[in-house]
Amino acid sequence: MKTIAIFSAYYYPHLGGIERYIDNLMKEFIKMGHKVILITSNYDNLKETENKKGIEIIRLPVFNAFKHRYPIIKHNKEERELLSNLDNYKIDSIIVNTRFHLTSHIGANYGKKKGIPVYLIEHGSNYVTLDNKFIDFFANRYEDFLTMKIKNKIAGFYGVSKACNEWLKRLKISASGVWYNSIDVNQKLPAKEKHKTINFLYAGRLIKQKGVENILNAFSNLEKEHSNIRLFIAGEGPEFDYYKSSFTSKNIKFLGKLNYDELVKYYAKTDIFLYPPLWPEGLPTSILEAGLMKCAIIGTNQGGITEVINDSNGIIVKENIKSLEKAMARLIEDSKLRNKLQEAIYKTVINEFSWEVTAKRIITDMK
Repeated sequence: MKTIAIFSAYYYPHLGGIERYIDNLMKEFIKMGHKVILITSNYDNLKETENKKGIEIIRLPVFNAFKHRYPIIKHNKEERELLSNLDNYKIDSIIVNTRFHLTSHIGANYGKKKGIPVYLIEHGSNYVTLDNKFIDFFANRYEDFLTMKIKNKIAGFYGVSKACNEWLKRLKISASGVWYNSIDVNQKLPAKEKHKTINFLYAGRLIKQKGVENILNAFSNLEKEHSNIRLFIAGEGPEFDYYKSSFTSKNIKFLGKLNYDELVKYYAKTDIFLYPPLWPEGLPTSILEAGLMKCAIIGTNQGGITEVINDSNGIIVKENIKSLEKAMARLIEDSKLRNKLQEAIYKTVINEFSWEVTAKRIITDMK
């Protein structure tokens, strides 16, 4: 059995797609009998070291500036002492997440120093954007610089979708394969609720790039003609207050940040899941979660979304209000199509996006 060290900028209670990915992956590794050590940032005065459900966790010190957005690790005595704990394990492989997080560079440097192979998982399919062209220009150059620094320390690059690997090509990196974002298909889930209304749900960060404003505008137009529809918005982010104050319909409920157990209860209430980002992503976990809970899905052709959603199991729309509204109206009015898509996406997720399959593939690729 292997001992695997995983480096990630964040881990729970910080909630995001990468955190869910590595959490599920680590759980599957442990089920397979492997040992897992997680090295992450101590962004919120958490325990420096602990064992949580079989995962050995080491949290490195960070500066206060940007710690909830981009943790900058303190290279001090505390960091060196914490990293020295890794010498107590016979580590076979190291996995780092994203090229531009500083934890990835710490993991790559440690692997090079100790002669341990390092594998990088790419979770995005374009540059990170802060929605400001001037700032983005310099941020993207910084990302290029970090990519150049880590490039030659990696034994293999793997995207969470084919779209991620296409993005790596643009950075002049040849990916070794795909380690798909997946889901625990054997988890205990609540039964779907029966209700008289048709319920829509969005779950994710409340930022412009996710297309949340398009959802709110499309829904606001549709509720003028359809009195039986409801919209749930799950998540937090910089646009939360703006959206909540701008869209005050009684049929729209802003849920704020939810943990997974809370969120899955809303999937159980949901008929149609909306995920129409304006910007490329890897492969959103929430799409897989919604599919497992038999929600019909409307998405955009961004990142790895179309590797899950196609004409037979969902609806792909353009990145504008009109296209989204049209698709939403179609599913409101056509219950047969809605039910057909719900069953089809469930089968896709069950058969193609299981963590058991992905974890076995990763262990094989790391041999």
